[in-house]
Formats: sequence, structure tokens, C-alpha cells
Amino acid sequence: MHRCFRFPLLRALAGSLLLLAAAAPPAQAQSAPAVTAAAAGTRNFPPDAQRGKLVIGTMPEVMLNGKPIRTTPGFRLFSPEGRLLMAYQFAGQNLLVNYVIEPSTQWLHTAWVLTPEEAALKRP
Repeated sequence: MHRCFRFPLLRALAGSLLLLAAAAPPAQAQSAPAVTAAAAGTRNFPPDAQRGKLVIGTMPEVMLNGKPIRTTPGFRLFSPEGRLLMAYQFAGQNLLVNYVIEPSTQWLHTAWVLTPEEAALKRP
């Protein structure tokens, strides 16, 4: 007993799906940009990013521009190459960063360690 003969609607639906799959355009590969922003010396930062000096203390406590501030539970610190850094490895070091403060808690949410080229550019 063949069930597909008993359900012509199901057989028609399967056939139409095969036709749609065959008629779909082939997937196109996306080409990577020739030069990434990090390789060009600058990155695109959020418009609300500010600049300051960050000194990592005992997490979640840090000093930002000489004032104590807490970091959010999801705090992220990025290297000049765009890699995620473990903040505790930079305890006590002065880091020139662009940073974003989380609006509801006023805690430090994200910071990017700057390259010399990025540090030379002025923030709006």
C-alpha cells in the first residue's frame, strides 16, 4: 500500500516545493572587503562612545578618568585588533580607550583599547 497515492494534496505540495527549490537563484558568495577598518588604522565606534583613561582594578571596580566606576556584568574590553580581552590581565595599567556607559545603571559597558592612529583622532 502506497500512502502517497492516498494523499494527492501531499504529493502536489512536495512537487511544488521541489519546483520552488529548483527555481531559486543560486547562493552568491560575499566577497570580503579588501581592507578591514582595523587594518586601515581606525574602527567605527558608536556615536555615543566617549574617550578616557581606564585603569582596571579588582573587577567589577575600575577607574575611568580618575573616578571609580563599576562595570556591567556583560562588560567587554576589545583589543586594537578587535579581539575580546580579559580585563583582569590589564590590572593596574593605564589604557586609553573609547567607552560606552550603560544608560540605566551608569556603569561601564564596553571599552575599546585605542591604536595610536585612533588616539590622534578627535571624538565629536
